[in-house]
Amino acid sequence: MNLAETSYSNPTQDIILNSTVVCVTNQRQCERLIQAGRVIADISKTDLTVISVMNPEDVKKDTDALEYLFEVSKQNNAVMSIQYSTDSLKSIANFIRDNKAINVVTGMREGENSILPKLWTRFEHASFFSVTLDGEVLPTMTESRL
Repeated sequence: MNLAETSYSNPTQDIILNSTVVCVTNQRQCERLIQAGRVIADISKTDLTVISVMNPEDVKKDTDALEYLFEVSKQNNAVMSIQYSTDSLKSIANFIRDNKAINVVTGMREGENSILPKLWTRFEHASFFSVTLDGEVLPTMTESRL
């Protein structure tokens, strides 16, 4: 099986209406994002889904962290999908759209090349939240939303 061309998700799950989407990387510290997403999903009475988009060249990197995040997702009653793509912004945007997300949880913007500001302004109907390293949940504010 070629992992670079595979998307992992629950095949029996239908498209979710009104979901909370959590965007994670392959780092164990993303556990805080899933936990924050669970709280937001409970408050908004939405289903929780988690996505990680990896570069196909990074298939073998830190699979232990991804397995850990799968377990954290299960513990938080969430479905986790892993997609392999060289265009993470497009993949995440499609996932948000396909899952009709009304809430999106991300980590904090890091550096000038971060895709997060582009993602935050792409969906006017969704509320975006960033989670600090300490686990504090902050509403995301962009110039177009002020």
